[in-house]
Amino acid sequence: MTRAEAGFSLIEIMVAMMLLGLVLIGVAQLNFTLARRFYALSGGGARDAVLAQQLNQFAALPFDSLKAKAGTITVTKPPLPYTRKITVDSLSPKLRRVTIVVTPLNPIFKPDTLVLQRTKPGNNPFNKKP
Repeated sequence: MTRAEAGFSLIEIMVAMMLLGLVLIGVAQLNFTLARRFYALSGGGARDAVLAQQLNQFAALPFDSLKAKAGTITVTKPPLPYTRKITVDSLSPKLRRVTIVVTPLNPIFKPDTLVLQRTKPGNNPFNKKP
């Protein structure tokens, strides 16, 4: 039997397996990096949605019920579990500042702060009944 008919040697097979292993490690590392970036981007979208929801909720509340909503709650529902802290400061009898701090429970995401100033509605001449 000649060398050409004998097949691969053990060293050739080991070199081929090492090269394949290096390529697969590179592919796995790329896959891990892409998955981490996707997770961060999808969480960013969820964070933006939570912030918009909180802002809309407190913009729609009646002026006199703002102080009752002050405090801290924790929401554990996906896609973004978070802790929300609300403080309401009276700047004047007709002006209140609502500060909303949303802190995601996942340490990858940073806390966000929203500040909303609300004015007590006055007499609107357009709302008078005939």
